[in-house]
Amino acid sequence: MKKLSKIYMSIVLFFLYIPIFVMVVFSFNTTKSRSVMSGFTLEWYSKLLHNELILKSLGNTLIIAVCASVLATAIGTLAAIGIVRMGKRTKAAVMQVTNIPIVNPEIVTGVSLMLLFVFFQARMNFEFGFKTLLIAHITFDVPYVVLNVMPKFRQMQPHIYEAAQDLGCGPVKSFFKVVMPEIMPGVLSGFLMAFTFSLDDFVVSYFTSGSTSQTLPITIYSMTRRKVSPEINALSTIIFVIVLVVLVAKNIIERNRENRKKNKSIDLSEQKTSRWLIIKRVAVGAVVISLVTGMFMMSNGGFKTDSDDDLTVENPAYYEKFKDSGITINVYNWGEYIPTGEDDTIDLNAEFTKLTGISVNYSTYATNEELYAKLKGGAASYDIIIPSDYMISRMIKEDMLLPLNTDNIPNRKFIMDTFSNPEYDENSEYSIPYTWGTVGIIYNKDKTDLTEDEIDWDVLWNPDYSDQILMFDNPRDAFAISENLLGYSLNTEDKKELRASAEKLKEQKKYIQAYVMDEIFDKMGAGEATFAPYYAGDAVSMMDEYEHLGFVLPKSGTNMFIDAMCIPKGAKQKEAAEMYINFMCEPEVAYAVADYIGYSTPNNGAYELLDDDIKEDEISYPDEDYLQNHTTIFKNLSDEANLYMQMLWTDIKSDR
Repeated sequence: MKKLSKIYMSIVLFFLYIPIFVMVVFSFNTTKSRSVMSGFTLEWYSKLLHNELILKSLGNTLIIAVCASVLATAIGTLAAIGIVRMGKRTKAAVMQVTNIPIVNPEIVTGVSLMLLFVFFQARMNFEFGFKTLLIAHITFDVPYVVLNVMPKFRQMQPHIYEAAQDLGCGPVKSFFKVVMPEIMPGVLSGFLMAFTFSLDDFVVSYFTSGSTSQTLPITIYSMTRRKVSPEINALSTIIFVIVLVVLVAKNIIERNRENRKKNKSIDLSEQKTSRWLIIKRVAVGAVVISLVTGMFMMSNGGFKTDSDDDLTVENPAYYEKFKDSGITINVYNWGEYIPTGEDDTIDLNAEFTKLTGISVNYSTYATNEELYAKLKGGAASYDIIIPSDYMISRMIKEDMLLPLNTDNIPNRKFIMDTFSNPEYDENSEYSIPYTWGTVGIIYNKDKTDLTEDEIDWDVLWNPDYSDQILMFDNPRDAFAISENLLGYSLNTEDKKELRASAEKLKEQKKYIQAYVMDEIFDKMGAGEATFAPYYAGDAVSMMDEYEHLGFVLPKSGTNMFIDAMCIPKGAKQKEAAEMYINFMCEPEVAYAVADYIGYSTPNNGAYELLDDDIKEDEISYPDEDYLQNHTTIFKNLSDEANLYMQMLWTDIKSDR
C-alpha cells in the first residue's frame, strides 16, 4: 500500500511540475521554438526588461492585485465579524449568499459586472478602466476572505473579547489586542488567496478592464494572434522562482520557530511577538515591493530604451498641433502587430509621442470577434482599432465606425491603388489599409518529393501523408479551403454548399494529425508534420528560422486578408486618431511595421524601401494577375450563415 501511495504521489507531482520544468527550460532556449531546445541563452530575460507592453501589463496586474486584496481583506474581515454575531438562521442564509460568487462561473460574474458598469456609464461620467477593474476584483475576492476568516472565529473562545473588556480594555483595544491575533492566520490566508486570484484572473478582467488597464493574462491571451513571446516564459520563470523562494523562506521560519518552541528557548509570548514581527515584515515588504514595481512599470511604460534611429516624416509641421495638449489616444491592435523597440526595431508608439506630444495607450486583442464584442458591449472606448476586412464590413453595416476626414490624413496618397475602394469599404470612407497577406501551404521539404507546382489544397487530403497534415482550427479559414476545392465562393451563404464543404472537411479528418493555430510554428519547425495551411507573413518568419520549410500559394486560389485602421464610434480624440493613422502611413513607419511583423505592406513608399529580393518574393508580393484572379477577400457573412457554419464545424470536430 505504501508503495502504491508513493507511485501515486510521483505521478501527481510529475503532471504538476513537468509543465513548469519545460517552461523554465525553454525560457533559456536560443530560438523561439516551444518544442526544440537549440541552445542556452539569457536573451529573453534581457528582452523582457525592454518589452513595454508586457511590463506595463505586469505593472497594472501587480497594482490591481495588491489594492484589491488589501481592500477585500479589510471588507471581508469586517463582514466576517458582522456575520459571526448574527443569529443561526440569518448567518446560514448570509453565508449561502456569500458563497454564491465562489461557485458561480467566472464568465457569469464578468458579464454581470460589465453590464452593471455599462448601466452606470450610460447615466453618469463613469468609464471603464482602473476603477472598474479594481471594483470587479474586490467583488470576487471578498467571499474568499470571508471563507478563510470565519473558521478562526469558530475556533476562538467565545467570551475572550468580553473578558478583555472586563479587565479594563476598551472595545477597539480589545479587538486589536485579543481578537485580531486569534484570527490573523485566517486574515493572512484570505489576503494571500485574494492576491493570488487577482494576480491570475482573466475572465472577469477581460470584461471589465476597458481600454486603459490591460492586465498581464489579457496581454498573453491577445498575443496568441501570432505567437506567445518567449519573454513570457522568462517572466513566468521569474514569478515561479519568487514564489518558490517565499515558500522556502516561510518553511524555514516555521521550522525554526517550532524548534525554538520545542527547546523552550523562548516563552510563548515571545514566540507570538516574533511571529507577528515576521508576518508584518513579510506582508508589508511584499505589498511595498509589488506597489513600487507596479507603479514604476506603469509610470515608465516598462524599462524602455530610446531608438538610435532617426525617423523621417513627410511634413514635421503637421504633427505640431497637439504638442502641448496632454492628449492620450487609446489604440487597440492585434498582439505583436507593431514594432516595440525589441530586436533593434523602432518603438513606433514612443516615436509618435516624441513627435506629436500625444501619449499612446496601447492594448491588444486576439481575434476580430473579441474586438467586436468589446466595442458592442460598450465596455471600452478606443480611438484607433485595426480589424480585418470582413469585420470592417460588419461594423460599417452596424454603424459602429466614424467616417475619416481625409484632409487630416495626407499620407493616404502612399496607399497602393490595389487597396483603394475595396469591397468591404467601397469608397475607402472608413478605413486605411495597415497590412495585408495571403493564405498558403507550409511544407517540409525534407519529408516530401512533391514539387511546388504539384502542391495545391488537395495535398491536405492526400492519404500518402496521413497523420502528417495539420489543419486550421477555426471554421472560416478551414471552410475557405474546402470551398476552394469544390469551386464555391469563399463567401458563400448557400446552406447546400456549406454542407458539402463540411462533408469535404469530414473526409479530411482521418488524415489529419491535429487542428491547430499557433502550434503550427512549433510542429512544422520541429519536423512533426509535412503540410499545414497558414498565413504568408508568418510563413516568411518561419522559413527564416527553419531551412527545411517552404511555402506555396495554391494555383487554385486562396484568401487575401487586409487589416485596416479605423476610428470607432465613441472615439474621444478623432483628430488625434487621424494624426496617428497618418503617422502609420509614413513610408519609413509603414516599412518598420512590415519589416517587424513579416506581413506585406499596402504602402507604396514603404514598398520602395524594401530590399529587391523581398519585393521580388512571390510569397509576400504575388504578381498582379494572381492577386486579381486567384484571391478572394472575405466578406462579412450573415448571422444565420455564421451560426450555420459554426454548427457544422462543431459537428466536424466531434465526428469520430
